[in-house]
Amino acid sequence: MKIREFLSPGITIHNDLNPLLWDKDHLKPEVKKKLYLIAQHFKKFVDVDFPVVDIIITGGQTGKYYTSQSDLDLHLITDYRQIDCDQELEELFDTKRMLYKKRYDIQIKGIEVELYVEDINQPAIGGAYSIINDKWIKPSTSPKQNIDQTDITKHAEKLSSLIQHSLSSNDLETLERVKNFISLYRRQGLSKDGEYGVANLAFKSIRNSGLIDQLRNKIKDLESEKLSLRQ
Repeated sequence: MKIREFLSPGITIHNDLNPLLWDKDHLKPEVKKKLYLIAQHFKKFVDVDFPVVDIIITGGQTGKYYTSQSDLDLHLITDYRQIDCDQELEELFDTKRMLYKKRYDIQIKGIEVELYVEDINQPAIGGAYSIINDKWIKPSTSPKQNIDQTDITKHAEKLSSLIQHSLSSNDLETLERVKNFISLYRRQGLSKDGEYGVANLAFKSIRNSGLIDQLRNKIKDLESEKLSLRQ
């Protein structure tokens, strides 16, 4: 598998926000209404009493670097300190998110919607738009015109090699370490260099190649095997 085949879709830059969702720099009313409905449905599904401070969208669809594979990241913002729950909240909400995704295939004009519950004290990095207030919390940064594709390719190929070696190891602990490393690598890169930094664009390239899905599916398969008793 050659990462270069997927590099260009990972850094596609447009002159405007996605016209399927946006009217210039404001979310289209029908899109906003549907996203609010989805958020309320997800909150009910989670079945945990938590206050919703805001509902926001983040990620590629809030900027001018979206691709055909960019999803809509829909976040319900809450304050973990106000939630009375005996379980680890981040793990609980992530589990509920994955269960919801398996049960429902929700799209807005062909764009997949990904749902999250996010602590107000850990705000999203990058562009963020409030559904409730219908305004930008943090506008997406302007695309860099001098993106170093060679550097992105180099980083993407290193990540690709790391994932492929972990897949061939067939070892659950190794796969989970790699998954956690890549997640941390992207988040630290976003924090340091923003949406158009090498780390984020390299991650998008390997995600577009399907390697991230392969990694997640392999972990799921090995976890299922570990918990099963065969004849």
